[in-house]
Amino acid sequence: MRSQQVHFVPMTRYELPAVVVEHRQRATNQYELILHAPPIAERAMPGQFVMLRPMRTHAPLWRRPYSILRANPDKGVFSIFYSVQSAFTELLSLKPIGSTVQTLGPLGSYFVPVRTARRHILVAGGVGAPPLCFFASRLAPTLQAGEQLLILAGARRRDLLVGLDEFRALGAEVRIATDDGSHGYSGYVTDLLQHALQDPVDSAVYACGPNRMLEVAARLCLARGVPCQVSLDAPMPCGIGVCLGCAVKVATPDGGVWYKRACTEGPVFRAEEVVWE
Repeated sequence: MRSQQVHFVPMTRYELPAVVVEHRQRATNQYELILHAPPIAERAMPGQFVMLRPMRTHAPLWRRPYSILRANPDKGVFSIFYSVQSAFTELLSLKPIGSTVQTLGPLGSYFVPVRTARRHILVAGGVGAPPLCFFASRLAPTLQAGEQLLILAGARRRDLLVGLDEFRALGAEVRIATDDGSHGYSGYVTDLLQHALQDPVDSAVYACGPNRMLEVAARLCLARGVPCQVSLDAPMPCGIGVCLGCAVKVATPDGGVWYKRACTEGPVFRAEEVVWE
């Protein structure tokens, strides 16, 4: 397997009231929240996340993690994608333009292009698409002649697919799978990956979605010697590595196991270092 890196850097993180610039409804109960926070926008990398709290009060007590969908350093803005599924996200959806959201970030490790690869395969499962949209937007302009950007997007059904317009706007080839067959291939997005890896030469895979999907993607890649980076879905109560609620079991060089924190050493890991259970 070709060498690859996932970057973990001593983080400069900022805690500040980010100003709501725009609130876009993307679909039923799905929103993109655009926030003005120049220090975060300038330093955000694809795969990193922010911790948000809608109010300055202690209710809700805990912040929630959200992957960064896009960032524009020149304008000092970044955005996140979310679905209204709880009292927390209901509060978030009611934030008007000009109001503020308590924000901590950017946090965590990030995707790094495998520069020896000629075909970059991004595997997005449902709401795992946002960090890959950000990654694709940074990767696409750097591709050399002969390099390919392939997007494999999956969800349970058509209305849960995220990021298709963003991927297509970059000129990427997009292949779609839905569990119920309502759009594209009828089946799992990992079926599309298995097909794409029939010829694995010079490929690299970057994946984000449900952990079960990530495990299947990782095993497909490991069996074929294809570099793979995965962004794990883990509970992150604090976001700064203190509470240890996001511990991930990883393999050590001597064949043992250890734990890393998804909020600091992750959420992006090399597939071969994760102990899949």
